[in-house]
Amino acid sequence: MKINFGRLAYCFILVFLAMIAGRYYNSFGMLNWYNEIEKPMMTPPDMVFPIVWSILYTLMAIAFYQAFMVANTDKKRQKLNGYFLGLLFLHVLWSYAFFYMGYIGMALIIVIIIDIVSYMIMMMFWATSTASALMFFPYFVWILFATYLNASFVNLNGFIIFLE
Repeated sequence: MKINFGRLAYCFILVFLAMIAGRYYNSFGMLNWYNEIEKPMMTPPDMVFPIVWSILYTLMAIAFYQAFMVANTDKKRQKLNGYFLGLLFLHVLWSYAFFYMGYIGMALIIVIIIDIVSYMIMMMFWATSTASALMFFPYFVWILFATYLNASFVNLNGFIIFLE
């Protein structure tokens, strides 16, 4: 398959913009309250998250590009694009709710929606390109782990972290 650099750039730019927005909100929480609250026992060290997310976002962009290129109709490409854009928006919204606002209960609801949308995307990828689905799978597993962590944060700290 010949590489379409315009579409490849589009896929990476979308993911990059979501990553930058998420990191902005994450850094706010890290600087203001995150280190002061009780964390679940299975919470990885803080340094793990940027490494894992950089890898996962890269795999997501490649998986999206692959599926986008293999999709055989404009309707399928539009559907993939819409769901993927929605997923990226939900990621930014989760970072805003969890880290920026401290609304970890609301973030739990958002991450459950992310789980559902991610599963739907993985199934669309599977129907279009097995390679895309396999590249997306590590992200799906990680987001399920993130859901567990988010639920554990709510269990340990309540639904809202109040900033003082």
